[in-house]
Parts: sequence; C-alpha cells; structure tokens
Amino acid sequence: MKTTSLKNSALYFYYLGIFFLFITNTKCFAQKDILDKLLKTDSVSKKKKNIPLYNGNDGPYIINDTLFRVDSRNRLVILPKFNKDSIIVRVDNKDQNEFYVSLEKKYTIPKTNYDLPKKMVVISDIEGNYEAFAGFLYSNQLIDENHNWMYGDGHLVLVGDFVDRGKNVTQVLWLIYKLEQQAKKHNGVVHFILGNHEILNFNGDYRYNRKKYIKAAQEISQIKDKKEALKYMYSVNSELGKWLTTKNIIEKIGNYIFVHAGLSPKILNYKLSLRDINNLARIDFRNKNRSKESVVRFLFNSRGPLWYRGFFTKRPNYKKITVLELDSILNYYKSEKIVVGHTFVKKVSTDFNGKIIRTDVRHGNKKFSSKTQGLLIENHKEFIIDANARKELLK
Repeated sequence: MKTTSLKNSALYFYYLGIFFLFITNTKCFAQKDILDKLLKTDSVSKKKKNIPLYNGNDGPYIINDTLFRVDSRNRLVILPKFNKDSIIVRVDNKDQNEFYVSLEKKYTIPKTNYDLPKKMVVISDIEGNYEAFAGFLYSNQLIDENHNWMYGDGHLVLVGDFVDRGKNVTQVLWLIYKLEQQAKKHNGVVHFILGNHEILNFNGDYRYNRKKYIKAAQEISQIKDKKEALKYMYSVNSELGKWLTTKNIIEKIGNYIFVHAGLSPKILNYKLSLRDINNLARIDFRNKNRSKESVVRFLFNSRGPLWYRGFFTKRPNYKKITVLELDSILNYYKSEKIVVGHTFVKKVSTDFNGKIIRTDVRHGNKKFSSKTQGLLIENHKEFIIDANARKELLK
C-alpha cells in the first residue's frame, strides 16, 4: 500500500514551548480552561516519572464536537473547529499510512438477519493491529491503496475484538467506520459484531490498553481515575462510542450465525431470538454490573455470547458442548453453522463436522503476512484466505 501525502499545507503555532495547535485553512484556538489544564499535566515536555507517555500517532478522538489527536512528535493537538467531511487519520507505522473519513450525521442499529451474499469475507480478533488488517483487506481486494472500499456488494464480517493490545486501535476503528459508509453506497455491508474487549472498554477495563491510550483518556477527559477516564472515551460523549453502541453482538447471514465467543446450551432456557439477544445486550452495554435481570447477567457472564469457550474446551463451571447440544442450538435458530473468534487456533478451521468455524488466529505483525488469515464464503463454498492473497478450500 502506498503512503498518501498530506494534501494541504499545515501551519503550527508554538504555545509556551510545549503545546502545538494544528490548523488547516481555518484558525482554531482551544478553549482556555482546557488548554491550561493540559499544559499543567503535559508529561511529554515535563518528562515526569512513572506517567504514561504518548507514543506515536493516535486518534482522532472526537469528543462533544472537539477533535483531539496525538501527532507523530507525541504532542496532543486540540481542534475545536474542524471539517467533519474530511478528517485525516494517520497510522502509527513505518509507512506513515493515512486516510480520510467523514462523520455520519446519525447512527442506526443494524439488522440482525441478512440474506447470504454472493461473496463474504470474515476476520476476527485484530486487536488494534492495523498492519494485519489493512494488508489483509488490500491483498484480497476489499480496499484499494487509499483505503477505499472496492468489494462491491460483498460483505465484510468482523467477529469482535478489534480493540486493545495493539498500537493502532483508533486507526483500526476509523478504518472500519470509513468502509462501513462506503460499502453501503455499493450495496455492500460491513458487519461489526462486538466482542468481549469492546465491552470491556465500554466499562472502563483498561488492563489491555497500551499506556498511551490511558494517558490520552486521562488528559482528554480530565478524569484522573483510569477506569472512569476510559469509560468516558467510549461513552456517548465520544463519536466512536456512539457509533459502537449501535452494534450487535450476534448476527445471522444466510444459514451462518456469527458471534464472537459462542453459544452455550443454557441460552435456550431463555427462549431468546437473535434480535432479543442484541437488544437486551445493547441496553446494558455500560450497566451490566447494575442489572437485576438474570437473562442480561447471563449474556455478559462466562457462558454468554461474548465469553463462552465451550465450543473448544471445558471450563471450571461448564463442560465442552456436545454434538446433541450444538444441534439443539442450530435447530432452534434455524441455522447450519456458527462462526466464532475469541479462542485461539493455529489456522482458520472447523470442528463438529464443519458446524463450527473458528477464525481467531495469531495475525502477523506485517502487512502481507501469511499468518494473517480470514474466511471467504463465496458461491456457497468456504475458503481460508490470508494476507498474501492465498486461497485454500476449508475442509
């Protein structure tokens, strides 16, 4: 993929030796109270010990109509006014990749059930790994070198855990955001099915965040508590937070069910439709600890769709699912197969005579690594595909 160049010249104002304000064609000045607080807490220039540092391009974060980003020189930039139809996203990598996004005016909740398209690509557990994600999409001709959708009316299914651990979390999210918009214009669909790590961030669990994200959350929110700061960054005050809140945790496309972790036999006790699962979960994305409904508590516990590992192994509180139990679930939801991520496997593969398809692999750290794998479903056939554009029939 080629590195795009900055198309407009940029003017930087140097403020008190430590604060830079980025400006493109329009003079924008940060609110004085926010500016003063950030100057007092700026760890890049004061080099305080034991405080997380920024580390490369990050963002943008759009909070209540103000844009924040960290530039390549580890400076926090604030833009109270910006062009919402052309927002640059700069990737933290050697190639200095970048792309543009435009903000949606409103967000809608996606459907739960879809007809099977002629072609559909599936990948999971990217965890902020832009190199793996972008390289995979490019080599398999879903995007062009400028990060534009080129998969026509095809579908791209993302089976959860696209945040945490990696160093390009915001860039990965904005790329999904961009492709979702563009796919619609070509009658294609990007399905972003949430995983347990998206929900962890909704609830402020920062254990899997790199330190630079904790620093950004604390300084942008002006909340010292790490948990509360991270919750704020994924709240409805945040553009990404509002967008992610609309997403489902389970979808059915043709005769395939897509869910991040799996479906426990216990789910049949609640007699829920797939749409019920999504609606109940969405209402409680940020309140699961306060919920009094047993069905909602179940959806977020270790046997729920976000955490269940019974398709792979037994756990202290449950056994591995049996063929009869799996068939009961498939029959109830009138499906033939379930596609999951969450639990690591060496390669995209099947189990239970092809009724379970497993997609969580250790993706490569470079753009075109054969370690980065996904699933292609095309003309009712299933294939393993990788970031080298290799294609192998799934058995």
